Formats: sequence, C-alpha cells, structure tokens
Amino acid sequence: MNYALRLDRQPSIAPASWLLLATTLMCAQALSPAAQALTLAIAQLRPPAASPPAPAANPWAAPPFVLRSASIAERRLAVNCLAAAVYYEAGTEPLEGQRAVAQVVLNRVRDPKFPASVCGVVFQRGGHRAVCQFSFVCDGSFRRRPPHARQLAEARGVAEQALAGRVAPEVGTATHYHATYVHPSWERRLVKVERIGGHVFYRRPGEAGARAALTARYAGGERRVAGLERALFRS
Repeated sequence: MNYALRLDRQPSIAPASWLLLATTLMCAQALSPAAQALTLAIAQLRPPAASPPAPAANPWAAPPFVLRSASIAERRLAVNCLAAAVYYEAGTEPLEGQRAVAQVVLNRVRDPKFPASVCGVVFQRGGHRAVCQFSFVCDGSFRRRPPHARQLAEARGVAEQALAGRVAPEVGTATHYHATYVHPSWERRLVKVERIGGHVFYRRPGEAGARAALTARYAGGERRVAGLERALFRS
C-alpha cells in the first residue's frame, strides 16, 4: 500500500480526529515502516496552536507625563518637589508604592481642580484652615528629619522616571491616597483603586475619574520652597 500523502491535496480532518489518528498510526509503526511517513505528513498538516491573547491594557491607567517645556532650573525644582513627596510620603514603601505616590502627584497636576505645577501640587494648602495636601508639608518632616542618602537617591530616581513618562498603572487615575491606619471622611466619596504597601489609593467616581478628565496642561512656574533643597542635600 502506498502511504505517500500529497501536501497539495490536504484532507479535511476534524480536530478531534487528530489524536485518534495519531495513536492508530503509532501502533501501526511497528508493523509498517511506511506509516512513519504518513505520521510525519499528518503532523505537518496539523494547524499551529493559537497564540495566547495579548493582555488587555488598563483602561484606567493615566497617560504618560513628560516634562518637556520646563527650563533646566525649573525642571530641577520639579524633580526636587516630586522627590520630596516620594521620599517623605513613601520612602520606606516598596518601589511600587513610591511610584504610585509620584503618579498621584502628576495626576493632580493634570487635574483642573489642582495646581498645574509639580511644586504647586505638593505644597498646596487649601480650605479655611490651610490644610496641607501632603502630611510631610504640615508636620515639618523635611525641615527636621535629615534624609537617608540611599532612600533619597531612590526617590529622586522615581521622580526622574515619572517626569520622563513612566506610568504606575496599578493606581490608574488616582488623585488621593491615605495610610492604611487612618480613615479620612473623603474616602466614602471616592472609588478605591488599589492598596499598595501602607497606602490605599482612590480615584474620583464616574467620568471625573477617567483618563479623559486629566485635561489640564502643565503650566510651569515651579516655585522655590524655602528650606527644601537644603533639606534634601544635607544628607
């Protein structure tokens, strides 16, 4: 019997039949060497396995923030302000947690409800009691607590990367966070996004918390904060 199989005349074989056919031919190999050629031909006809689907992009991830328009001096101020927020708010957190804090700051820069500069966001005070948005600003940490050199270098690296377009997709468009051991009143009005290390992150509900809501343009005008550079570079 001629077991040669022409590849230009491929038979239509149901997928469920491949295993049965292959098993039958394997048993026949001991009796008929020609079955080996048929087995090889069938293997060549079998359709390749489908590639796994690509992971879906996070629809809530913030768009990259790239600081292009600032002067060298202004960029230095922006890096220092963002690095201070990362260090004093999350210096002992894992790297993922530090990047998440940087992302919140940059999300606020592009949120019309907040200042349109990095230092403006970090050192913003609001309300009739001039409440600080970030606790280290009000409690005086950066003036009384010398930074640890290694942790500060890591925080500056996180700040530089964030201002060059690195995104922390885990927290998406989050504009708020708090430590796990406190429960501020505003948390009930927002949507919980993620818990990373010792912080819980939140975005605004509905369209206000979508990527499309981050419409504000970076305005520049980074301001020098009294004592900040001295605090950061005294370690």
